[in-house]
Amino acid sequence: MEVDKPHCNKITQLPLKDKDMDEGITDEEITALFQQWLVAFANAQSAEDDEESAAALARIESRIAATPAEGLRGLVVKLGLQRFLNEHADAASSLAASAYADLIRLTGHDPASEILAKLRS
Repeated sequence: MEVDKPHCNKITQLPLKDKDMDEGITDEEITALFQQWLVAFANAQSAEDDEESAAALARIESRIAATPAEGLRGLVVKLGLQRFLNEHADAASSLAASAYADLIRLTGHDPASEILAKLRS
């Protein structure tokens, strides 16, 4: 059975929204939290107390996941950190779910729900 491939149009610029001037605020927060995570990660590599270091990293990861991304910079931090954690650590993380929820909020589109709706019909 051959499946038709969806047509993809290249988007060169997203339409401007009223809040475009404020969009970088939470992304800046996510970026700052990521910088904190990098410092905590470096400290954890040389720390003797793995439990305390792991807890510090988990706290920062939770704060990143809880902060809504308003643009691509915040989303790339969430997904990049999630990718690293999946590839290099035995850690469950809510970052991918958080980034997906941000994408749904920003685009108004939820492909996973559409797929589930098709399966149920």
